[in-house]
Amino acid sequence: MKRGIQCAGLLLLMAGAAVFHEAVGQAVWQAGSRCVTVLVPSLYFFTILAGLFVSSGMLETAALPLRRLPGVDGRLLMAVLFSQIGGYPVGAQLLHSMYRCGSLTAAQERRMLCVCMGCGPGFLLGTVCAGLPPQMSAWLMVSVSLPNLIIMPFLARGISLPRQDSRKQDGVRLLTDAVEHAAAAMLKICAMVMAFAAVTAVLGALLHGMPLPQRVTAMCRSVLEISCITEYMARGGSYPAAAALLSFGGICVHLQAAAICEGNVDWLRFWLCRGLAAVLACLLAAVGVHFLFADALPVQLSVPQAALEHGSVLPGCCLLLMSVMLLRTADRRKTA
Repeated sequence: MKRGIQCAGLLLLMAGAAVFHEAVGQAVWQAGSRCVTVLVPSLYFFTILAGLFVSSGMLETAALPLRRLPGVDGRLLMAVLFSQIGGYPVGAQLLHSMYRCGSLTAAQERRMLCVCMGCGPGFLLGTVCAGLPPQMSAWLMVSVSLPNLIIMPFLARGISLPRQDSRKQDGVRLLTDAVEHAAAAMLKICAMVMAFAAVTAVLGALLHGMPLPQRVTAMCRSVLEISCITEYMARGGSYPAAAALLSFGGICVHLQAAAICEGNVDWLRFWLCRGLAAVLACLLAAVGVHFLFADALPVQLSVPQAALEHGSVLPGCCLLLMSVMLLRTADRRKTA
């Protein structure tokens, strides 16, 4: 039955891609443009730094003040904190770097991926918090990030990371490996974004004309692709619901994390944890609305539409560097 459902779903998507080929083509083109002009320039360097931070042993150094925490390894807590700052794909990159270095097992990587999922202040300030007072923006970030820190001790229990000795490692080799792995991660993310854009285009065309409120439609789109939260807020979306959506992350982001971790995801536990985090985030945001800044509720949200920049040489350079590094990795594996 499972294979029959999967087969029917794939046939439906294939038929939809053929019938709505114009919508699919435009969606893939727009997604590719966002990847080249926005996603790669903004995340590529940070992804390199995340991998280098783990492989060089700096994560262990940064976690020294947290070493005495009872029941939780300080390096795991530091990784979760960095995932809340860097943005959605950074947590998966940190964990997979720890897995490649031998600090985490595959099962431990699956467990920690459930909470290493944060939107980051950059994404937050550019979407939901546009036009909000500073105190509301700060509380929204707390509402989105705190549930991950609450759930984390239950998943990190019993995980003790081995001490990493990086004194004999060559700095140039560490940097080269970090660049190569970041290039592979960015290619996976961009490929997943474009593929998911095609799927949502087919589903949107199939559901076009259904008598659904625009706010509900925008919320459903945000569950699939979190960047659609700007449309949800423009339709009059609520502050607590926005916190829940940001904490959940969106199916497309989940698939990006799975691509970075090479499919090492326990989907049932992952979605249960993301659902629980979304509920907690919604409750925390509701507390802020009713008790901390009730007078700021009439604030009119201004949701700026992100404009794609054309003609920049930076995205092309990034893509060229990514391709060169991946080819170098392939040649090295052939000669090994």
